Amino acid sequence: MTRFARATLAFAATALVAPYAHAQEETADDLFKKGNEAFTSGKLEDAIAAYKACTEKRADFKEAWYNLGIAYGRKKQYDDEINAYEQAIKADEKYTKALYNLAIAYEDKGDDDKAIEYYEKVVAAEAEAVDARINLGILYSRKGRLEKAIEVYEKARDLDPDVADVHFNLGITFAKMAEKKDDPAQKTEMLNKAVDAYKAAVEKNAKYHKAWYNLAIAYNKLKKVDDEINAYTKAIEVKADYPQALFNLALAYKEKKDNENAKKYWSEYIRVAEPRPEEKRYVDTAKQELEALGKDAPK
Repeated sequence: MTRFARATLAFAATALVAPYAHAQEETADDLFKKGNEAFTSGKLEDAIAAYKACTEKRADFKEAWYNLGIAYGRKKQYDDEINAYEQAIKADEKYTKALYNLAIAYEDKGDDDKAIEYYEKVVAAEAEAVDARINLGILYSRKGRLEKAIEVYEKARDLDPDVADVHFNLGITFAKMAEKKDDPAQKTEMLNKAVDAYKAAVEKNAKYHKAWYNLAIAYNKLKKVDDEINAYTKAIEVKADYPQALFNLALAYKEKKDNENAKKYWSEYIRVAEPRPEEKRYVDTAKQELEALGKDAPK
């Protein structure tokens, strides 16, 4: 599934002051600006030091706490990141950017329950939080709460129907629902909903190769081999070196008893996949398939 990333650096408006002729102690605003400059230059340790000094001067400087959290997140110091966002929220409990990043930090730390808690706070506070709803849906799905996942994805879709990832993740969840159905009619219903969602994803983004691939999988389960072949072909048009799509396309042509195209795609699969150690078992299968069809594997 496709998750959205953290919100980006915050910048606070600061007042301009007339220069003094003598040295002056750095203000919280000075330190905040210094932290931002260090961060954008990739000097994370300097940025962290500046943001920390800023918050020591002004404990309720929410943007400094927030940016400190982002800097810690870049270093994968999740406990420090979480603490910084919590301090930002303490300064402003409706600071949804910090709530959103806090949810992601908990997710990165492996605490899905806390991540869900904070994504739920974001969507409660911000009616149009599409990204948070997508991430929340992914976690609901991961926890097996498929109905809740569908609910938040559909809300996100209604808010912004042009986001391909909404449709893609919705399709994955309908496909998972299909796996849980014992009744053939209910299984087919869920698979058809998955097809509709994946088709919507590729309508929004024709280069979404994973959506084309998943669409092909859904057609395979519906035993619609021609549609399956078309979807795999589209996936490969977008990503020519897509080994899973090449392998499955060869299988689909084999099922259709189209030996020439089966040979073509077994050969292409072997060419793409053979350098990849993780594909070895499947490469061996493809070579056996080619041999059975009376063609040597490509050298």
